Parts: sequence; C-alpha cells; structure tokens
Amino acid sequence: MRTDRDFGFTEEQLLLRDSVRDFVRKEMPDEYARRCDREKIAPLDVFDNMAELGWMGVAIPEEYGGSGLGFVELGIIQEELSYGLLELAVLFYRATVHGAHSLLTYGTEEQRQKYLPLIAAGKFKSSMSLTEPNAGSDAAGVQTRAVRDGDHYIINGAKVFNSQIDIADRTVLVTRTDPDVAQHKGISLFFVDPKSPGVTIERIDTLCFRSVGTNRVTYENVRVHKDDLLGELNGGWKNLMTNLNKERFSLCAQVTGAAQAAMDCALQYAKDRVQFGKPIANFQVIQHKLADMQIAVHTSRMLTYDLARRLDAGVTCRKEASVAKVFTSEAYFRVADEGMQILGGYSMTPDFPMERHYRDARLMRIGGGASEVMRNSIAKDLGL
Repeated sequence: MRTDRDFGFTEEQLLLRDSVRDFVRKEMPDEYARRCDREKIAPLDVFDNMAELGWMGVAIPEEYGGSGLGFVELGIIQEELSYGLLELAVLFYRATVHGAHSLLTYGTEEQRQKYLPLIAAGKFKSSMSLTEPNAGSDAAGVQTRAVRDGDHYIINGAKVFNSQIDIADRTVLVTRTDPDVAQHKGISLFFVDPKSPGVTIERIDTLCFRSVGTNRVTYENVRVHKDDLLGELNGGWKNLMTNLNKERFSLCAQVTGAAQAAMDCALQYAKDRVQFGKPIANFQVIQHKLADMQIAVHTSRMLTYDLARRLDAGVTCRKEASVAKVFTSEAYFRVADEGMQILGGYSMTPDFPMERHYRDARLMRIGGGASEVMRNSIAKDLGL
C-alpha cells in the first residue's frame, strides 16, 4: 500500500529496498509479528535467513567480508525491517552499529579482523551495556568498575535495560576505570562475552519490545582480558560520542518504517470500516487525521535520509541527528496515537498491530536519548 517516492535513491538502492520489502512480506507477516510479541519470541530464524542474503555486512568494508556500502543502505534495510516488526530491525542494528561500527570506529585491527567477518556473515550478535540503575540520561555517571589485575580487568557492577545481551556473543560494556578524575574522563569500554563466569542476566517484564526484550545484568568479579579493551583506556566517553549520531540515525530509520506500517494499518481500516452507511474514510475528520499521519511519515523519511547522506559524506551532524531523533520518534507516537483513535475499540485488541505500535512508540521517545535530552543538545548547538 505504501506510496513513498524514491527519495533520491540510486537504482541499486531501490533494488535493495524492494528485496528487503519482499523479504519482510514473506518472512515477517503480521501474524508472526504478533506471535513474537505475545509469546516473547525473538525472530532469530528471520535474522538467520536475512544474514544468508548478506545484509549484515552491507556497511562493513569489503576487506572484512562486507559490501562496503553506507548509511543510506543501512537506513533502507532498517526501515523496511521495521515495517514488519520494529524489534527485527533492532536485532539488525545492534549487530551492524553497536557491534560493527564500534569496532570500525575505535577497535584495534586485530579486533576488526577477528569479529567483523563474523558480523558480516550473520554469525555474531552484539549488544550495548551502558544504562545503570542510577545512570540513565546521565550516562557519564556509570559506576560499574573495571580494575586492572595483570593481563586482565576485574569488573563489578550492575546494568539495567540491557536489551539483547541474553542472545549476544559480545556486549560493549561501559565501565569506570578511573574514579578519581572527572566523570567523562574515567570511562573505558570493553567487548565482553556475556556468558563469562560472574555475569548474571535477568529478563525484565516490559510494556513494549516484548519479543527480544531487555534485561538486568550484574557483573561479579568478571575477568576480562586487556585485549578486549575497546579504544583507549579512559577514553570511552569520547568513543561513545562518536557513535551517537549513528545510533540516532538508526533509530530514525526504524521508527519511520514502523510509523509507515501504523499509518497503512489505519488507512486500510478506514477504507474497510463502514459506519453510518459508508466507509469512515469518507468522513473529513478521518481524512485529516490520515493526512497528518502522512505528513509525519513523509517528513520523517526526509530527515532520516538527509542524515544518512550527511553521515556518508563524513560531515558534522550532531544537531541534525538530534533534530531527526526528536521529530521521528515523536512522529511515530503521533501516528500510532491517531491510529488508535481511527480504529476505536479494535485498537485495544491484538487483532490489529496498532496496539503494539502504540506501546513501542512510547518507548522510542525515551530510548537512544530522551526527547528532553535531545532538545537540550539542540539548544547547546544553538549557542544557548
């Protein structure tokens, strides 16, 4: 049903989009998406089938087994995957951005040679271990400690909202390695095997994102080899910041695809639902709601691919990333909210995907940088 334009895509990019679109229609029909959400099943079978097509390596350089493409292609894949199930795109994103781009940005050549071919082949899943019970938006307040012990570091601490760590091969673990300096200067990153002795993972019951889910994690005297240090010792904060724009871009692509799916659901329902002797799509109040939803989705897509091209060009785009993250996540919520209104009582049932969109959309205004924090960042870039 989608009537989107090509947004300046090349012929190769359009072919990729159509391939992913066909894949999602076949591999992630709405019935399966509802089952994954209801029964808390991560669609790992779909992930594996996707990996066989080579998409996991789309933005990994050819020398490491990838295709050497860019962020536009990453965005196309994530948008189309999210149309079927938002969490499917998140599975993809955590491998290709949290994993691959962390290694590409600040990993050693040895780490790249070891892990990037596995990620490109779809044989490696990653996660990010950042948030703590007392360090959310104040990310630099992390207290999980890593203390040097010969060739190893001993890690103790607690993390929360660690999505996908229970199925990950490695997690990017944010630790404090120097407690005696300013918060931002004493942070280091490690690439940790979550199956290591001393790591305890506990699933959290949540309103949304119930397929892959999220977890509490405790680290008790976990031994990590010094070779698993990601980037410079005590230089972790700078490394985290270098990947933020990429993370926010990924979230923009994901919510744009999900918002399109929510809009299409509402549009089809409005055409099919007959009240007062005619389809409710004939009533101007419904038409205006759908028009506003189209404006939101269209603008989200424009912002997303503008940001992708800036990232591909290597230009500074912190402000643009924050703007896009705020607009697209709030647009998804508005679309889902109006979709609930159009579907009425049926929106409250699992017979339609709208209630899942409403739940997932609420999270996206928080995850990856809350809207309030993004607005603070934008204000700072305005010199305020």
